[in-house]
Amino acid sequence: MKTYRGSCFCGAVGFEADGDLADGTMRCNCRFCRKMRYWELRLPDPDGLRILRGQHALAETPRAQQGGMDLHNVFCVRCGTRLWTQGNIEEMGGRFTMVFVPALDDATEAELIAAPVFYADGAHDNWWNPATEARHL
Repeated sequence: MKTYRGSCFCGAVGFEADGDLADGTMRCNCRFCRKMRYWELRLPDPDGLRILRGQHALAETPRAQQGGMDLHNVFCVRCGTRLWTQGNIEEMGGRFTMVFVPALDDATEAELIAAPVFYADGAHDNWWNPATEARHL
């Protein structure tokens, strides 16, 4: 496991996240993820995210889901950069934190190219199974 440093585009928000791109990443075909071009690294420990600066510049777009699922997509209010998602989905193992891969400042190009990607079928509320088509993601 590594500790990555990340930030938003304008630099107002800085964070650290404990995880490893080599363990896999996720893209999803749901409407939100397609529009945001979301690419996530799920942290092994949901508490493995630490805000270093810019708490005042954070906002979230809560998305209440069917079946009691709860997701919070966090972004910088100054520049709009997506930063992480936190939530609780029983089918995904409960509480989780996923950071937005492009917000990781020190992830090398080689790590990004080699990172396995799981394409989830969120469009059908079936995140734990692969999407049938992923070329557009």
